[in-house]
Amino acid sequence: MNFLEFQNTFAHLPVIPIIEIEKAFPGFDPNALTRWQKKGYLEKIRRGFYRLTNRPIKGDADLFFIANRIYAPSYISLQSALRWYGFIPEGVFTITSVSSRKTQDFQTPAGNFSYRTIKNDLFFGYRLEKFPDFRIKIAEPAKALLDLLYLNPHLDSEEAFFELRLNFWEVQEKLDFNRFEKYLAQFASHSLETRATKLIQFL
Repeated sequence: MNFLEFQNTFAHLPVIPIIEIEKAFPGFDPNALTRWQKKGYLEKIRRGFYRLTNRPIKGDADLFFIANRIYAPSYISLQSALRWYGFIPEGVFTITSVSSRKTQDFQTPAGNFSYRTIKNDLFFGYRLEKFPDFRIKIAEPAKALLDLLYLNPHLDSEEAFFELRLNFWEVQEKLDFNRFEKYLAQFASHSLETRATKLIQFL
């Protein structure tokens, strides 16, 4: 395997897991990755994950794909998902996800990624968003809001809701309120139900 073969194989991906390299090139020499990093061809995102330096990161979709891959299982949620749907303004500089693994933060050459822990039985309510070269896991609008409320108990008043700077028109247009109620019941949390009811009344 030479670098041109490597590049042609993975040019479509924002991040390249080493496990995918091993599948594509059985018996490859891991030292090649070190050599290519020294030459500036590759950049290590975190252990076991690389990106081609001549492939620019093309907006949120690429960053969301990276977030999904470098810490799994996880899906995009919280502020990043809310911004994606237009529920809150631009300005979220860390890609936010939830995961059934421990809470974790990564500062990488590609960007900053934050993961909050949720229980295994709350790991639901996400969709696969399709793009030409890959798919991403992202919370549905209802689940993104509920994840945010669940992980931020201080969001329990009109003042706190105002600070979210919600775009009311977008929320009313895109939020499936029936699904919101269905997912809320699956949390089986009285305190969350109280705060969620306050949020719906606020909207």
